[in-house]
Amino acid sequence: MTRITEYARELLDAAPDAMIIADSCGTIIYANDQTEVLFGYIHGALLGKQIEMLLPERFRTAHPGLRDSYAHNPRLRLMGENRELYAQHQDGSEFRVEIRLSALQTDEGLLISSTIRDISARGDLSLKTRLLIQPADSERPGQAGELLEARERAQGTLNSIGDAVISTDLAGNVSYLNPVAEKLTGWSLADATGRPLQEVLTIINDSETAPMLSLQSALAEIGIVNTSASGILSRRDGAEFAIEHSAAPMQDDGGEDIGAVMVFRDVSVARAITQKLAYAVHHDALTGLPNRLLLDSRLTQALALARRHNHAVAVLFLDLDGFKLVNDTLGHPVGDRLLESVARLLQRCVRSTDTVSRYGGDEFVVLLSEISLPADAVIFAEKILDALRMPHTIDAHTLLVTASIGIGFFPHDGNDPQTLLRNADDAMFEAKRPGGNTYQLWSRSGKYV
Repeated sequence: MTRITEYARELLDAAPDAMIIADSCGTIIYANDQTEVLFGYIHGALLGKQIEMLLPERFRTAHPGLRDSYAHNPRLRLMGENRELYAQHQDGSEFRVEIRLSALQTDEGLLISSTIRDISARGDLSLKTRLLIQPADSERPGQAGELLEARERAQGTLNSIGDAVISTDLAGNVSYLNPVAEKLTGWSLADATGRPLQEVLTIINDSETAPMLSLQSALAEIGIVNTSASGILSRRDGAEFAIEHSAAPMQDDGGEDIGAVMVFRDVSVARAITQKLAYAVHHDALTGLPNRLLLDSRLTQALALARRHNHAVAVLFLDLDGFKLVNDTLGHPVGDRLLESVARLLQRCVRSTDTVSRYGGDEFVVLLSEISLPADAVIFAEKILDALRMPHTIDAHTLLVTASIGIGFFPHDGNDPQTLLRNADDAMFEAKRPGGNTYQLWSRSGKYV
């Protein structure tokens, strides 16, 4: 089962909405506390179950095909978009939710993170908004009391929901804002009424997503009733924050368009949590360096560019000499701080375009993404060995550490990341044989000098 780190769990549990992580087969590997509250399951009951169990029965058959398309075709991943669909509570009742998907590639495969929010309280916002802005002369005789009661219910709903709501007339001028919209835009209803929507709701860096028709059909099959876009809202006072928004036409009793309703919300916290989770998946928790997963991605990209532009790539596989002795005599906390110190030193030895990765334990890999000659990599290896001769001060301890470095080159020593890393690793072991504190180039013949 894919592991969820303690740091990632803390991030997920801090989310204001329900959050689920599933693998590409739809098996739930993590659900935060808000998920259990939203769907009515006891703690841990969803682990190992299929994500389809959270959908109404009539939508479950179509969902695996859509999930597979999302997992295996990046073009169909409408990243940053929200979708509205029907979900099913543990007691069998249905309710509408808004869901936002994110794909996280890990060393154990693709994970799909879902942020889920109950929006059943929204109801028909278009109708509720129309009731509030409906002119008095549109009332029919004998309906004044009914309309007043309906308006009061609509006002209560629009005031209580957590989403911002803005309506406009056909000319695009603002006709209504609920209290959340007033807070997020910085405009009061009185000041905003009659002004162009673009003046009140200024969205910059708006995503331009155009879902494929085939995907839209697939979404409809599993009960998705709306999609939304994301952007950055510039508030009246100049503050900026991320929002997600959707719009729908507003019609009169005869079905004629009379304006539009936009619903939006601040997603800064949820987006920050998703970004931190993605960072945690791709970086070493101790040193903050890229981990094996991110190294593999960057090495794959570097090799593709090298083929295109006809230049070389080198990997330096580095293992600290005698690090186990530090752990055994001074303890793991000191060893961890030594690794952090070495990580900072290695980053100072390379260019900003290169990658220093913690490969595991006391092993590091340096990716030199663009070099001309093998001699260039040797220069970097010598620079690293010289830098490591400087003592590291950890608490009251002055520690000296050396390293053994194996060097592999593309294209001579491997045409893919796995081969290149394996050969550099072999060369590192040869560098360690005479006592370390040196480098060794990989030899195709297996004979080293």
